[in-house]
Amino acid sequence: MTRSPRDLANQKIQLRKQQEALLRDLLTVVDALDRAADHWHQAEGTPRQAQPVSSLPLTGWQRWRQWLSLCPLFARTPRPAADQAETLAEVVTSARQGIDMIRESMLTVLSQHQIVPLPSQGHPFDPTQMHALGQQVDAHCDPNIVVQEVVRGYRWQDRVLREAQVIVAVPPAEE
Repeated sequence: MTRSPRDLANQKIQLRKQQEALLRDLLTVVDALDRAADHWHQAEGTPRQAQPVSSLPLTGWQRWRQWLSLCPLFARTPRPAADQAETLAEVVTSARQGIDMIRESMLTVLSQHQIVPLPSQGHPFDPTQMHALGQQVDAHCDPNIVVQEVVRGYRWQDRVLREAQVIVAVPPAEE
């Protein structure tokens, strides 16, 4: 049974739609990891900086072993009760490092499949890649510049997979 060129083209279109749906679903996991990373950085008292997507020299298993060795729950020596505050700080740091590693691994996998974040914060508003959720008066910023990224956008191959959802600067009202 041979398939016609039209059937093959339709099959290819359906496959791409299925891939896009799966990738969009994975982006919700990345969003959750971003929120978790922000939470643990806030708990630790360190600001989370946007990290470029890069492949790490360690394998996934090596990163997990490294993280587990830092986690006090898996430490080989018991902790005295007097060190509870220090232990709590270590747990928070360990949780932050674990979430950061998982997030970094996920971004690396996405990058290997040509899925890259769209830069938005601090850039001019681009309606082809962004969806404006609102405006914010900002005297220190030029009008039409993105002042807040609510949801990060992503590009897959040659097209926008998900638009960034942003807040855009507007000038103060003239009196």
